[in-house]
Amino acid sequence: MNAKRKISGLFLFCGLLPSGSTCAEKAPASPARRAEAGIPRSIPLRIFRDYLVVAEGQFGDVLQHQNFVVDTGTAPSIINTRSVRELGLATTASTMTAMGKLIPTDNAILPELELGPLRAVSLRVQVQDLSRLERDLGISVAGIIGLDVLSKSSFRLDYQKKEMEFGEVSDQGIPVSFDERTGTAVALVSLEGVPARLLVDTGSDRVAVLGRNLAQAQRLALRATAQRGSSIADQNMEVQIFFAPDIVFGGRHFILEKAYFIPGASHPAFDGILGVRAMGFRAIAYDQARAAIYLQK
Repeated sequence: MNAKRKISGLFLFCGLLPSGSTCAEKAPASPARRAEAGIPRSIPLRIFRDYLVVAEGQFGDVLQHQNFVVDTGTAPSIINTRSVRELGLATTASTMTAMGKLIPTDNAILPELELGPLRAVSLRVQVQDLSRLERDLGISVAGIIGLDVLSKSSFRLDYQKKEMEFGEVSDQGIPVSFDERTGTAVALVSLEGVPARLLVDTGSDRVAVLGRNLAQAQRLALRATAQRGSSIADQNMEVQIFFAPDIVFGGRHFILEKAYFIPGASHPAFDGILGVRAMGFRAIAYDQARAAIYLQK
C-alpha cells in the first residue's frame, strides 16, 4: 500500500509518502457502546491557522491527555518518537517513498490508541520525529491520526463549531469514495480542464499538483518561486504557482486564489493534494456504511 505522509507547515507541498501496509485490529468496543459507558460522542477541537485540527486523545491508561493532529491525508497514522520512547515500544526498520526516493523510517505496533469513543488496538504506525511540528505549533504532539483509525466510526468534523462528533452522519455535501485498502479518499476533479486525482487532506491549507503525474498542468503555472525546507527528500524543490485556477469538483466550480505545481514530485495513487479548507469547506463527514467522505460548504 502506498499512501501519503505529510505535515502541513513543515512539508508544505507534497510531503512524505510512506510505503507499507496499515494493520489495525478491530476495536473490541464500538463507539456507541463506549459512549454508553460514559465516553462522550463528541470531542472539542483546536484549529491552528484555520485548517490544522488538533484533538485530545490517549494511549489507553498509560499516557493520557495527549495532543493528536487529525489528518485525513495521512495513512498509516504516525506516532512521535518521544511517545514511542515513553511507551517503551520496539520499532522495526522500514522505508517510505518521498517524491520517488526511498527514505529509511521505523514502524511500531501501538498497543492502544483512543480518540473520544474511538479505540484502536495493536495498531501498526509509522514512527517519526515530530519535534519540528511541535515547535511550529507551540504545543506537544503525540502523533498524527489518519483515516486508518478515523474510519472505524462515522464522524463529522466541523471547523466552525470546533467539534468532532461520532456516530450517524447525513449524506449532504460532495461525496468522495474512501479506499479502505489504502486508508485514503481521492477526489476526481478538473483543474483548468486537466483531469486530476487529488487526495482529500485536512492537514493542508492548499491545493497542489504533482508535476510528474500531470506534466500538462505546467502550462498553467504563471510564476515560478523557489521554496526551501518543504520536504525532507528535497530541501530545495522548485514550486510554481498558478493564480485564480478554476477547479470543477462534484459538478461545482471553485475559483481559488492560487494553486501549486511541483515539477519534481509524483505518486502512483494520486496526482496532488486537495486541502479541505483551501476549497472553503466548513465541515467534512465520513459515513462508514457508505465508505464515503462528504465535503460540506
